[in-house]
Amino acid sequence: MSRPYKLSTYFLFGLLLVSSSCGKFKYALETKDHTVSIQMDSLHIHIQMIDESIIHVQKSLSGVEVQELPDYVTVLEPQNVDWELTETNDQVAISTDAVKVLVNSDGTIEYQDADGKQLLSESKQLTYILPASEDGNMVSQAFVAGEEALYGLGQFQSGVMNWKNVPIRLQQYNQEIAIPFLVSTKGYGIYWHNYSLTDFNEPQNEIQFAMEVAVENKVEKQLVPSDGEKENVAAYASKEAIEKNIRETTFTPGKSGEYTFMALSDHTGRMRGEIKVTIDGDDIINYSTIWMPRRYSGKKYLQAGKTYKVTFQNTGARIPGRLFYNEPDFNLTVFSSQIGNNIDYYFVHGENPGEVIAQNQKLTGMAPMFSKAAYGFWQCRERYHNQAELLENAREMRERKIPVDYIVQDWFYWPKGTKGPEWDRNKFPDAKAMVDELSDLNMKLMVSVWPEIKNDPLVDKYDLAIIPTSNYVDIYDSGVSKRFYRMLSDSMYHLGVSSIWLDGTEPEGVKNTKAKTAVGPFEVVHNTYSLEVTRAMYEGRRKEFPDERVFNLTRSAYSGQQRYGATSWSGDTEASWEQFSEQIVAGLNFTMAGVPYWTHDIGGFFRDSKSINPQFDSQYTNPEFIELLTRWFQFGAFCPVFRIHGYVSQTEIWRYDEAFENTARKFIDLRYQLMPYIYSQAWQITRNSRQLMSPLVYHYPKDKNTWEIKDQLFFGESIMVGLVTEYKQREKDIYLPQGDWFNFWTGEQLQGGQTVTVDAPLHETPVFVKAGSIIPMGPKVQYATQPTNEPIRIKVYPGNDAAYTLYMDDSESYDYEKGEYSELVLSYSEESKELSIKNGEGDFINFKETPIDLIVEVIGYEKENKLTYSGVDKVVKL
Repeated sequence: MSRPYKLSTYFLFGLLLVSSSCGKFKYALETKDHTVSIQMDSLHIHIQMIDESIIHVQKSLSGVEVQELPDYVTVLEPQNVDWELTETNDQVAISTDAVKVLVNSDGTIEYQDADGKQLLSESKQLTYILPASEDGNMVSQAFVAGEEALYGLGQFQSGVMNWKNVPIRLQQYNQEIAIPFLVSTKGYGIYWHNYSLTDFNEPQNEIQFAMEVAVENKVEKQLVPSDGEKENVAAYASKEAIEKNIRETTFTPGKSGEYTFMALSDHTGRMRGEIKVTIDGDDIINYSTIWMPRRYSGKKYLQAGKTYKVTFQNTGARIPGRLFYNEPDFNLTVFSSQIGNNIDYYFVHGENPGEVIAQNQKLTGMAPMFSKAAYGFWQCRERYHNQAELLENAREMRERKIPVDYIVQDWFYWPKGTKGPEWDRNKFPDAKAMVDELSDLNMKLMVSVWPEIKNDPLVDKYDLAIIPTSNYVDIYDSGVSKRFYRMLSDSMYHLGVSSIWLDGTEPEGVKNTKAKTAVGPFEVVHNTYSLEVTRAMYEGRRKEFPDERVFNLTRSAYSGQQRYGATSWSGDTEASWEQFSEQIVAGLNFTMAGVPYWTHDIGGFFRDSKSINPQFDSQYTNPEFIELLTRWFQFGAFCPVFRIHGYVSQTEIWRYDEAFENTARKFIDLRYQLMPYIYSQAWQITRNSRQLMSPLVYHYPKDKNTWEIKDQLFFGESIMVGLVTEYKQREKDIYLPQGDWFNFWTGEQLQGGQTVTVDAPLHETPVFVKAGSIIPMGPKVQYATQPTNEPIRIKVYPGNDAAYTLYMDDSESYDYEKGEYSELVLSYSEESKELSIKNGEGDFINFKETPIDLIVEVIGYEKENKLTYSGVDKVVKL
């Protein structure tokens, strides 16, 4: 953005009113199939009914040709739905069975539900199309923000849960993921269909600093590993963290309320050092990691007339930086994009956030099932230095009986001086034999691959076009995309590697955003790079290995990426209590953006002073780090993907003290015992677009107490987890929504609608199950698909009627898409105290030939019921 924030003038649509006959709209209408087109002098509005709940709106200026790009995101063609159109002189009303769209004569659009309840309305303020702009954003659409909370937009490290009024830049970075989909507690969502860099709630005011400072740009000595390999991570860390670029001023607000802030820093590349904004000593923005974006968000309640001291520090930046804000009555939701000559967005309606997200996945694609192994434990570190070291640790995991399904090889397995998917035979003399031994150990292997190739022979061999000014593959070229997959398959999949870790998919390394790709300047499609990389890998692998489900890990994401068998992780975080707490919020907003699978580096990537984190000395003995690792590990056990990782670290759980190893074993065991619950919930993701990890507001949007909760989450539909995010904290305040709740550890029953203080010893984290739930649990196993004759335990949490669908398939192939699965439908009646069991859909298991043993346990009852289900409907008196 060349004009960071122009605060004076915005060009709005000028609409000239013309006379028309009574009862007819003032402007010409054209209806065809699923669309209504309205020509308003200089503005053309195109409204398309995708289905009864999804409306596609496009606005363009007359005489300006709309730039055409491939639609990388949406997959739903307009459905054959009934709709009606009525006109008055000042308004056009378009009605489906679910929503009513009102187009006013000033060009604004309003949305209501079928009962006439107002859901959303556009605003003329901050709405514009400037196709020839060379100074700032080109297109912008504002909406009125009402009494609501807003979630989604991707993954950010600001600790912000509710995005209402908060400014943020939607741009892909290491640690930050831009997904332009927003969900409201009022029952709607907005998908902003623009692939360029986008400002959300672009701030309208600036705090001026009278004192200017000279920015220090001296070259500091860089860390280089002793083995001589120049690792990109170390190259960005200086040996000294010199505090500099510190400015102060005062600010006296004119209104009382919550102010939202955005700091702009370093416009020519990533900064390193610290950026901090404090108001009267309170941290509003505080980043200290190596990989840092250029814009940072925060918020604080301020009193009118009170003078506050504001301190701004951006050590390591190339510019002094600027601080912007929105006032408490901003009350707009605004998407503004750098590139484009038309406004393009989708309105999505649902009765609650779950329905809105489901509708969005209907629009952008459903998430396929992962293999059952993907829901187990992942052993990962940076990195195993050779084949012998990786196999030694894999064997020891099994010898120590630590359950695990995946082991991961991070970077620098390639030949020295290159970067690309090629094995260094000096370090990995026989990669296939390595994979074969892992298979014998019932472990899968994932390997890190970048779409950034610094290996001329590979580039020539596979005829890979590179985006100019970078080393990144031009993934927008369909031929290059297929050949990129072929390169990976030849070097990885054909050796038996199960999954690819697609690192660096932002991609930040394209320095010239005007560099040409196969579909035009990179700046036009900037944010979709990861989407296209994952598409190439998913489509290629599904075609070549149709009996193996795709799982890829990626550092970035975009709307629609859920359909390509990918999970995103939160990037190169540092080990700190602050950043740990931010991961919870980051992950919850990521899943609320419509992409259900997310994970993080348990323990943080940069862990101690040896891994470029000065907060802790040796990670293996520092008691505070070990406690942080313990709490982070507990969080990881209740995330969609459960994975430990760390830079310059030996992350195996036995490397730390005995107390940590015991706690880690406890939560790994619990993860595998919950596998029937987790895998059945994964089926609900694929079948019904539900979530495995979600904030409380996902389930209780009308309860305002849930709107800002940052340290609790739902794991599946029934399990609520509280996370401890402070050092030496041994009690935790937990909000229990309406209804009764059971303490998972003790069985104690508590009444909801209140905040309770519960014990939180270091070896546990608060876990509650809502009354009226059924939780299926399996035995302790060493890997997800380990054969066992032990029964499944059906835990019934009474107090309300309950139902659960237990799902089973072959755990690996896509045959479930052909109906090759089985459902066992469990229903509990609170009135009769009976559990009914019957077949659901699918016939993968013939229960008459292969009966299933169950133990039914009602929480609070001493008696257990052991039974065998053999395909005949059964009622168990409890």
